[in-house]
Amino acid sequence: MYRNTDNWTLHADVYGTADRFEVFVEVPGIDREEIELEVTPFAVRIQGVKTTPGQGATALAIEIQTGMFQKEIHLPSRVDTASVSADLKSGVLHITLVRQKPVRVSIPVQSQESL
Repeated sequence: MYRNTDNWTLHADVYGTADRFEVFVEVPGIDREEIELEVTPFAVRIQGVKTTPGQGATALAIEIQTGMFQKEIHLPSRVDTASVSADLKSGVLHITLVRQKPVRVSIPVQSQESL
């Protein structure tokens, strides 16, 4: 059985608490060095390339997905990009993103009459 595996889809679960988001992404057979993680205030992107395991041999059947992968997850509120942690265990990437606290600013209101 042959299959084109140039691009494939990562599967993810996202959970939220009052102070953080927990993202779990299945990345079977991928070493941590092959994963690129990018975080912006409202999104997290996971990308990389999974290489063919049988380098140097002739493929007789190909079913393992390989190639480029990318997943972008949009978050419902702003996160602190400096407080992100990630852990890879048993083929699951666990990303913790701390919610950013809203900043309250007092802005004095001026009137044209007082000028």
